[in-house]
Amino acid sequence: MSANQLAEFTNGVNNLIESKLILVDKNIATVLKCVATTPALCKCLADTIQTTSYATEFSRARVSWTTTEGRVVNQLKLPVDRNRLFSFVVCLLTEVDSGRRNFLDFLKEFYHPTDSNLGYEKFANEVLKPFKQAGVSLLANVDPESLNGENTARAEKFFSAEKMYIESKMLAEIFRQIEQINVKVHCEDFPSAVVEEVSILCEYFSNALYLKNPKILWIVWIAFKRSIQKYEQFNPFLANIAKAMAVVFA
Repeated sequence: MSANQLAEFTNGVNNLIESKLILVDKNIATVLKCVATTPALCKCLADTIQTTSYATEFSRARVSWTTTEGRVVNQLKLPVDRNRLFSFVVCLLTEVDSGRRNFLDFLKEFYHPTDSNLGYEKFANEVLKPFKQAGVSLLANVDPESLNGENTARAEKFFSAEKMYIESKMLAEIFRQIEQINVKVHCEDFPSAVVEEVSILCEYFSNALYLKNPKILWIVWIAFKRSIQKYEQFNPFLANIAKAMAVVFA
């Protein structure tokens, strides 16, 4: 098995985790196709199904209780065993993909009674992320070094930092300049590739400012500045941002 299958599974589930509801069907199909074409994942699924039925697992996973107001609350508790968890989620996604289970009704029943987007976010955190961990673990022998926990911990420690203070007025001014860049790139005759690049840069820079992690903000600011300065139309806005950022990092 090639390392590409580990990459395909990881990327496929990441896309599903980060998906908008409108794209869920397509992303579920991609993940299921990846499982079906990856021998190690297929073997796990086949072995598990031989010993435990999905109907039984779903019955065990379903937990219900009544609140003091008399409302019945349903919740899914995933199997603890890695292989059973992986297979359970594959079967659940297959039900959704085939149309045997209405996904919006499922989210309403188990994750949020009124807001499908919040329900999906909770589903992603409680079901898809553990599913991803299980699948990656099953494929760990493909590229063991890529899953080196020590390296991950070292990197997380490196990027960990206390939030910095940025004055609200200065932050508002930087956001105003970023918005001017965004408006200009969309309203003028820029190639579509430039529009996409600048829009992404603006989004990353804005979120880095909100995050206020100095290590991340510094590197995002450098990337933003060096990319935006290629287009002289943005120079006045970039100059204003640069002045503000010099104060931020003074």
